[in-house]
Amino acid sequence: MTCVAAHLDADLPPSHHHVKDAMALSALRSVSTALTLSLLLVGCGGKGDAASPSTDKDSNAAAAEGEANADKPAPTTLPQADLAKPLAEYRKLDSGQQVMFLYAAMSKLPTDFDTMASLASQEYRGTADTFRRKDLMGALRPQLEQSIADAGRSPYYWSELDDADLQAYDFERKGFPVGEFNGGKYRYFMDIPEYSYTWANPAQVQLAPVADETVARELEGLRSRWNSKPRLRTYFFVQSADLNQRRINAYVTHVQLLDRSGRVLASYSPDPAVAAQPAEEDPCVSPEDCARRALGS
Repeated sequence: MTCVAAHLDADLPPSHHHVKDAMALSALRSVSTALTLSLLLVGCGGKGDAASPSTDKDSNAAAAEGEANADKPAPTTLPQADLAKPLAEYRKLDSGQQVMFLYAAMSKLPTDFDTMASLASQEYRGTADTFRRKDLMGALRPQLEQSIADAGRSPYYWSELDDADLQAYDFERKGFPVGEFNGGKYRYFMDIPEYSYTWANPAQVQLAPVADETVARELEGLRSRWNSKPRLRTYFFVQSADLNQRRINAYVTHVQLLDRSGRVLASYSPDPAVAAQPAEEDPCVSPEDCARRALGS
């Protein structure tokens, strides 16, 4: 039922000669008006009628929220590592150039070859002769393009640190907390420090499980002396690039603890029972993700 406003007819006011009748007519009209409004109000609130204004507002708000969510970019789905890939097929990461090429491959952004050539070639960086730079770029660009393609073709690498930064043995959890995976850290090489890498799933590898007491005692003895700290070898899959930082996000697939001679004392894989990374720490890995974060979603 549609509710309409009642308009009273006031076109013909009563004559001043009939004051009493006018008052009576006025009273009668008042009673009639009150009765009409009451009936209208009852009809508007009846069962099966149109929704109340508050319901309309809720429906409109829900519709607006739905439209807003539909306009927001969806989070980027990241590629997943092949955990069964043989460790022998991983390549060693030991230069900033490699990190730069990996960033270019994973970011999917248009490549800034001028900046890349300046970082990779001392000769290109050192000359102000525009003709010479043009000639050098002609020779460098195909090499840079090939290096980017090679980096992205199989982004499985390993790196090694002189100090695993093991903490004291945790008897309750039967393992060593690894300081390197204590979150928020990033690494770079001195040849091109502008590009860096960080761990995408540090929480999953933060504890090196060592249940064998003999091995645990040996590692504890090594970590306790400044000149015999265990080494850390980390195998990883380059999962994405953080567009805000010129940084690649390395998903750890396997970890080894070694002594100074290179002997593997303990090895382990990520703990699947632990979340890879809290949602609030998700990096900006694509233009769409950057937009989503800017919108606060």
